Amino acid sequence: MLNTPQRGKRGPAPSWKLGRTRAIRVPIVLADALLELARKIDNGEKPLINTLVTESDKQVALVMSSQSDEKENDFDE
Repeated sequence: MLNTPQRGKRGPAPSWKLGRTRAIRVPIVLADALLELARKIDNGEKPLINTLVTESDKQVALVMSSQSDEKENDFDE
């Protein structure tokens, strides 16, 4: 069994350093990129203020690429 405390049916406590969490609804194509970015900010690897400006172009490119890949896969089936 894991060394994390169990919280009934809710599972283990979240491991975010910045504090309490909230569930949000985002498009699936954005979810992984946003979680990765959030983890980097939470771990202090990226400052929040600079991240919003410098990462936005990269994130948009990643999302556009993902959407293109999904559309191509839909046509292949």
